[in-house]
Amino acid sequence: MPLNRKEQNTGAFISFWAITLLLIYLSLGILGFKDEITLLAIMGIDFLFAICLYILVLRKYRKEHNAFMIDYLNIGTQRYILAILMVLYGADKILGNFFDYQLFALDSKLSDVSEFQLTWFYYGKNHWQELFTGIMEFVPGLLLLSRRTYYVAAMILLPVTAQVFLLNLFFKIGGITFPAATILLACNLYIIYSQKEKLILFFKSLDFNIIQSLTGKTKTVVSILKGIGFFLVFAVLFIKIKPTLFKSPYQKIYQGLVGVYTLKEMKKNGAEYRPVGDSLYYKDLYIEKQDRWNILRRFDGKTEAFVLKINTHNDSIGLYINKGGIGDGPANIDPATALKGIYKLEGDYLTIKAVQLKDTLQLIYEKQQRLKAKKWFW
Repeated sequence: MPLNRKEQNTGAFISFWAITLLLIYLSLGILGFKDEITLLAIMGIDFLFAICLYILVLRKYRKEHNAFMIDYLNIGTQRYILAILMVLYGADKILGNFFDYQLFALDSKLSDVSEFQLTWFYYGKNHWQELFTGIMEFVPGLLLLSRRTYYVAAMILLPVTAQVFLLNLFFKIGGITFPAATILLACNLYIIYSQKEKLILFFKSLDFNIIQSLTGKTKTVVSILKGIGFFLVFAVLFIKIKPTLFKSPYQKIYQGLVGVYTLKEMKKNGAEYRPVGDSLYYKDLYIEKQDRWNILRRFDGKTEAFVLKINTHNDSIGLYINKGGIGDGPANIDPATALKGIYKLEGDYLTIKAVQLKDTLQLIYEKQQRLKAKKWFW
């Protein structure tokens, strides 16, 4: 028996938000966070497209009194989108690219560290825990793609999606992750709820097949959508694995620079200079594994987010203050105080010969061995 009208409307509402979430993720994957206005416009278009699709499809099958098809589309939409995002998040954790705790946070007082940074440090501290978490997301994500195994996958994923929701709710992870966690938990719960009458009979008694067979154009459209779902899952998997297996020259150079550097010697316009309490020059550089978290500390104790640009052909380097702050927000580069020049990394010493505000600088930074970025198996 199909679900009742109110339950189906709830399912369609969840499906609408799930489609919106997927479209936003695809938009972010293509555009990144570089152009905030364009990104917001694309998100608006994604929202309008999803709501129009939601209304048109629901009205069509309501008029045809085809309740079975509404159930079929609700569950199909939610399990494929849940699969795509679980594979995405699971692959990141398996590869060790998700809980990258920040070097800057490790060098701060515990009282100064944010809830987000504490959460990321705790979950990223033990590699085996992160690997297991990734497997618990990745494997059920793949199982969601099959009609024979999707229900078992949904049961396995329930404590996972519930935990992610609670982490985002209580530890202020921020960004798009909280609404994403809410939508994914809703999808997970609805998939399980869809078999509420048969749940007590355990998995063998569940009917995984729709009662009516698909024919004609409907069958063709559904097959195409299934193909797109499979393609997106494996495309996400390839995108996540590719940087680990095939690093670009820039990635190799950048990863070699990751670490905490403290200024040891400085020359300004050819003469030795000691910038005690200076509000312009950089005492510490925290070059993080994910460059969106890069932070520097000035000699007056104040900190700023910065963008690091490296030219792989001529060893040129640029440090640009990011007024947009760290994290997922769009970069707001301050070109006025940019430090631009060439660099050389020898052992634990980073030498930068550059120009900043028309002053010629020679800076020698020493890498702090007591603070090291998280390592992984691979």
